[in-house]
Amino acid sequence: MNPAYFDIQSLTGLQAVLAELTRMPFALYNSSGDLLLPSPSPDRLLTHITALPAGDEEYRRFVQKGIEKVSLRNDIALLKGPAQQHYLFMPLTINKTLLVALSNPFYLKAFDFEHFLLTEGASYGLSREQLDQWPEHLAVRDYADIQKTASAVRLIFETVLRWSYERTLNQNRFQWMKTLTDVALSITAPSSPAEVYALVLDTLLFVFDIETAAVMVKEGGSFVTAAAAGRMRDAVAPLTIRESPRLAECRESGSAFSSADGAEIAALGFPPAVTTLHLFPQLSFAATSGMAAVCNAALTREQSRCIIDFLRLVSLVLGSLSLREDSRKLAADLDLLAGAVARLLPHLHHREMLYEAIVHTAADLLGAERCSLMMPEDGALTVKAVKGVNQWLMQGVAVKAGEGIAGKVFKDGAALVSKDTAVLERCGFKPRHHYKTGSFMCAPLQFDHERLGVLNIADKSSGREFTDADLSILGHFLAYAALSLKVSGYHALAEQMKELSITDTVTGLFNRRYLEERFTEEIHRSERYNLTFSLVMLDIDDFKLFNDSEGHLAGDDVLKDVARIIHRDSRVNDVACRFGGEEFAILMPQTTKEEAFLVAERVRKNIRESLTEGWQKFPHSCITVSIGIASFPGDGESINELIRSADTALYRAKSLGKDRTMVYNRIESKK
Repeated sequence: MNPAYFDIQSLTGLQAVLAELTRMPFALYNSSGDLLLPSPSPDRLLTHITALPAGDEEYRRFVQKGIEKVSLRNDIALLKGPAQQHYLFMPLTINKTLLVALSNPFYLKAFDFEHFLLTEGASYGLSREQLDQWPEHLAVRDYADIQKTASAVRLIFETVLRWSYERTLNQNRFQWMKTLTDVALSITAPSSPAEVYALVLDTLLFVFDIETAAVMVKEGGSFVTAAAAGRMRDAVAPLTIRESPRLAECRESGSAFSSADGAEIAALGFPPAVTTLHLFPQLSFAATSGMAAVCNAALTREQSRCIIDFLRLVSLVLGSLSLREDSRKLAADLDLLAGAVARLLPHLHHREMLYEAIVHTAADLLGAERCSLMMPEDGALTVKAVKGVNQWLMQGVAVKAGEGIAGKVFKDGAALVSKDTAVLERCGFKPRHHYKTGSFMCAPLQFDHERLGVLNIADKSSGREFTDADLSILGHFLAYAALSLKVSGYHALAEQMKELSITDTVTGLFNRRYLEERFTEEIHRSERYNLTFSLVMLDIDDFKLFNDSEGHLAGDDVLKDVARIIHRDSRVNDVACRFGGEEFAILMPQTTKEEAFLVAERVRKNIRESLTEGWQKFPHSCITVSIGIASFPGDGESINELIRSADTALYRAKSLGKDRTMVYNRIESKK
């Protein structure tokens, strides 16, 4: 699998979210042991070990052996590595490709590090005197907790990796089809067969990076090469091949012929240098039947489908050129189709607007007065968008699969064209009298084998009947519409992942990662325009005592209540976040310390006055907070300096009795 098919930005966000939720960062490797995505927060002891040539080599061998082991077992493994630390190896299978998520190292028992330091530490440049310096940098995890965490993390990783792969794959497919359609629509009369064949071959070689391709046309009972391109063009140029039973079956069904069997390829008449062969019998020019041959190319199923659709579209264009009058009409229709597709692109990020665009574009494309889009919801088809019908009349309309015309089309996956009411009655459907004519079309929206909905079109503005040609144009449009709906769904999921990566799961406020991003933006803005801004650090007083007295569930409720008051009492442009544990922060753009003090005091007093419910064991009558304030640039010109100054003011508030707001004073802080 091509790593380019993964959305690195989404995966990086996922890493950060999982690290914050599980306290266990992960790196991502392929099955060959190549690092695809490093851990978001490297382990300090491992960094020390791998800084040594011998330690780095030991760690690399350990990772390689671990990946080989889980590749064979296809199950999560807990393995002991350098410095007697444990690692989780998690195999992730995405589209038959194996990736491995590798956790940061950890100990199962606190004294394991002491044992390592005393027995092996010297070989890694560590002395016994350093025993007290390391514990705060080491992770110690419970084995039972690790098992639960590993299963959940594996499921999340595989889900997002699969989504990322499919999203990128579908975007590529969309781009392929757009390019191929543009090429097909560029064919105009008068075009000779040689010009068309050259265009087809150049397009296939360029878009799909194919080594050799040829166009073969039928003459009698054989196919002869009409044009060839690529590295082996001279070898395939003089070929004449007989039609085999399997090739005849593919031509009859309209599917592609694919083979990597040397004997079968040779039997068709291709030279020994051709080791893989794809034949696409979808190309025709006027009365001439033909096919495209692709040699020595590893085409995916999606690429083969795109080539089939491309050749069919080319054949459609070529067929239209055989009759001048028909060709002008068809070219106009195809121009409309290209314009119709372009009308969908701006709405990929807005689902409801995309529904409306599909309905109105389809109606305009076919010259229809009425159109409706129905999609499955809670086991039935419901109306998502309409044209030519009062939308309020359609609210609540629901059709089960198999019931009515739309339900039958959705269930069977086959479009229906009605030219008059008699056709409907013969099919067992009673026509509705409010339609102007009995001619209408009902077609499914399908993506691969998934049915996404049904489009109903009725009442041509001209009063004429809908034709099979209309249905063909509608089918091409609906293929793009279905793909647009899928891409729109991926965009929505991407936005949800982005929101998750910057939001604290307990309080709903922004998290520290988002605050640091905004910090950087605010510093740049303030330096550029000579502005000031303030940082408020807020810490819940005696929160550990509260947790010990009332339990962690009650502690979470307090965190949520405090977050709610902070969010409510902050100003519109303020950025409130949970900084960590029981500590919160408010970034206040274009705000002096005096102005920040007023906001902070309002927050502090409202917390004390609001959170006063009686608790069972907590000795205080209310929840209080201590607050420290610092401003840029006077109290610090970097993120770390400003946080340190605000923390200094906060700790001074704690030392003076808590439940108060202190403004950072550089002179007092030195006392």
